[in-house]
Amino acid sequence: MPGVLDVVTIGTGVAVVAETFGQALDGKEALDVTWGPGTVDALSDDGIKARLKAATPSLDVLGLLVKKVEGEFDFAFASHAPLETNSAVADVRSDGAEVWLGLKSPIIAQAAIAKAVGLPVSKVKVHVVQSGGSFGRRLFYDAALEAAAVSKKSGRPIRLMWSRIDDTRHGRMRPATHHRVRATYAAGQVLTFQHQVAAVETDFRHGLGDALTAAAASIPSGIGNATFAQTLFLTTVKSPYNFGLTTQTLTEVPLKMHTGSWRSVYSANTRGAEEIIVDELAAKLGKDPVAFRREFLKTARQRAVLAKVAEEGDWGRELPAGWAQGVGFHDEYKACTACLVEIDATDPKEPRVTKAVIAADVGRVINPRGLEAQMLGGLTDAISTTLRAGLHIDEGLPLEGSYSQFHYARQKDSPKDVQIYVIEGADEPGGAGELGVPAAVGAVANAYARATGTKPRSFPINFDVDFTPFPR
Repeated sequence: MPGVLDVVTIGTGVAVVAETFGQALDGKEALDVTWGPGTVDALSDDGIKARLKAATPSLDVLGLLVKKVEGEFDFAFASHAPLETNSAVADVRSDGAEVWLGLKSPIIAQAAIAKAVGLPVSKVKVHVVQSGGSFGRRLFYDAALEAAAVSKKSGRPIRLMWSRIDDTRHGRMRPATHHRVRATYAAGQVLTFQHQVAAVETDFRHGLGDALTAAAASIPSGIGNATFAQTLFLTTVKSPYNFGLTTQTLTEVPLKMHTGSWRSVYSANTRGAEEIIVDELAAKLGKDPVAFRREFLKTARQRAVLAKVAEEGDWGRELPAGWAQGVGFHDEYKACTACLVEIDATDPKEPRVTKAVIAADVGRVINPRGLEAQMLGGLTDAISTTLRAGLHIDEGLPLEGSYSQFHYARQKDSPKDVQIYVIEGADEPGGAGELGVPAAVGAVANAYARATGTKPRSFPINFDVDFTPFPR
């Protein structure tokens, strides 16, 4: 075919080498490939949900002896959907290799590339270049491994780029999760708060810095991932409320899927589900959602953040039928935030967040505009994955294959009115990159529930297959 220079088979597929990307795509479409089986070919959404639900046994050990609020929640797989598809440039020769790509873990990537092409690490030069946001996707360096393998086989420098369809279907995903939450109460007090999380196993084999990577290298496969997953979960997922005996546990279900860390990792879904139950607890106790949170938050710092969004967002103001406010709170990485949104759910199938007010205390603020950008990005991620954005799994493969099918929020779905308030704290700087999603998930879900009079339990809320999938 015009422009096609080579066709090579590597461990992860078939690569078409051509003078232009368009010619390479045409060559790819002309291939006749017989594929071996995948790791989860027999599994689709229903089967995965059943596996996850089975990993969260019933919490109803006290029977009817106590008053309780409980709920089971499902969150779908979600794509990182970076603007830049998986890509890298590699030039592998007999005496050395040079690679260019966006990376988050370049040291372990360099070692992996050297091993893959049979060279000492000292002979592999890795250039870390600026790249589009990936929210966890570029923790993995599979593009570099593939580009290097193709370059070595083809004997020429290679600029590798995945198509958008391949990037969406064969890239990394935030794992699907199932949640079972149960709170008991009496005499206006919350006695217990239990949360069981079951998640498809998150792949952490990309390495997370020299010390952690070195330590993980000495742990047998499987054990290290489980140990790190539990550590990350217990470190990041904590209740900000004085809710009596509180337990939060994670069970990872070892399905061999292409998963990876996605912004806020475990917190977005876990704390989002908890904030929904907090609203329902408040209703059971006959209390306003903001007043209820203020009563049970642990610190004055947290209450000040909540008070700021309630004041600036005019909490409790009158809205038309089908409209409502919602609030959420989150504390993580030595920082805390509250989010208040207003939603127009006049048409429950086409809800739109019209306004958002966010307050955050991250201690000493080094980059105020950067902090605001992080909170705005977290809000957009939350609007997307709470209302419409997710991946349907059909026989081991996502149906979605493009931005027209993976319904991440567009400008028309984003609020025109967003106010972000930075509360300068006295403590050392905290984190903001993961902070913005969980509170916003709770706020959007709670606003939708109040506007529609429903109790959403499956996310994204509107998740129809409203497109014709590309051929497999």
